[in-house]
Amino acid sequence: MQMISFVQQIFLTSGKETRKLWLRSYEIMASGPGCGIIEFLPDSLSIDYIKRKLSDRQAGTSLLHYFTTNFGPRGSKRFEVATKAFTYSLAAYSLVCYILQIKDRHNANILIDPEGHMVHIDFGFLLTNYPGGIQFEKAPFKLTSEFVEVLGGENSAGFRRFRKYFIK
Repeated sequence: MQMISFVQQIFLTSGKETRKLWLRSYEIMASGPGCGIIEFLPDSLSIDYIKRKLSDRQAGTSLLHYFTTNFGPRGSKRFEVATKAFTYSLAAYSLVCYILQIKDRHNANILIDPEGHMVHIDFGFLLTNYPGGIQFEKAPFKLTSEFVEVLGGENSAGFRRFRKYFIK
């Protein structure tokens, strides 16, 4: 978490464009060997929970469906604000995952906050440390077709924005 905070400070001080990149650091207090207390992130839901919740209630279980249900239709002001928040946080976490080689990026370890930002949790596996000691993840960061769909597709302004900020 200290590295996440440090990278966020770099984004904030590196220039006008990188200030838009968004990471969420949270407090962690060690209370003993292998245990501690982690700050609660109110109203943030894991993508895993979102998909299970939607599948229980509706036919649509995509992340885009969640965004349109919670932020309004594509093109609405709330939807555009939320997808920009998603884009800036997706680019920032993609960079962090790439640089620190963060592993174990499954839908239970990725949250969506009330503004649409992506928030990664559980950083137990990074650099050369892999779950179970087995290197099975080939991708340097998680960019699913559902994430791209929320951005508007591969040829959209949202995806171009993601690429621009990932490269900067």
